[in-house]
Amino acid sequence: MRIVYINLDRATERRAFMEEQSAALGLRFERFPAVRADAISDETARTLGQGWERPLTRPELACFLSHQALWSELARAEEPMLVLEDDVALAGRLAAALPRLAGLTDVDLLNLESFDRKRFVARNGRALGAVSIVRVHRDKSGSAAYLLWPSGARKLLARARRGAAPVDAFIHSLKRLLSYQVEPALAMQLHVLKARGIEPPIPIGSTIQASRQRLAATPENLPFHIRRLTTQVKLAGEHVMRLFGRRYRRTRVDDGDFQPRSAADQSRS
Repeated sequence: MRIVYINLDRATERRAFMEEQSAALGLRFERFPAVRADAISDETARTLGQGWERPLTRPELACFLSHQALWSELARAEEPMLVLEDDVALAGRLAAALPRLAGLTDVDLLNLESFDRKRFVARNGRALGAVSIVRVHRDKSGSAAYLLWPSGARKLLARARRGAAPVDAFIHSLKRLLSYQVEPALAMQLHVLKARGIEPPIPIGSTIQASRQRLAATPENLPFHIRRLTTQVKLAGEHVMRLFGRRYRRTRVDDGDFQPRSAADQSRS
């Protein structure tokens, strides 16, 4: 099974961070050169970046295209791929859990990370050794660590013909995708760790996560507002389903999985 992390050529510190995790976990990571925002043409930005709830920024498009390129490779494969972004911290238990998780059937996508936001999930999960999995019915945040099967890649590519979105919103809004979540989470992005009071091992910062102003209510922006309203209506339907057994909650996280290891711990490993 391929384990691939997306990394810009200039992001050498993040590359070193991911390679250090690869060595610590005893897993072979493959680097995938990320699409650069400045390499996206105006034509691509117009045709691909106008079909969501607001116009996409070039960094968002670059992130989407990087993931899409991996989906295209995976669609022709026979086994799942672990897709990582280069600002994600991985739990030590990942290495032991991964073979069993990769052997799952009737799954399109298995999300490994917690973005520390609530999501709609099934009432009960299924134990798999030291971790469990639970069916995800609706989510919207996080694309830094997911196990994707060829069937899921083909579904995502089919949807991509109609336009792009921020990659996490794109993935998690596809109802046809048979998605599950691992608990406790096996990955967390560095800015999420920092918000939980855990100091990240490298500096954080992302133009993708930069705050944006609300889209103006103009005739030209009407299609964007209609799409956003449609999304809100669908979310209301998900809340109704809470009456029938679904849960709206955060993914369980064991902060100890992401605490910096002491020199003594490292010497014993």
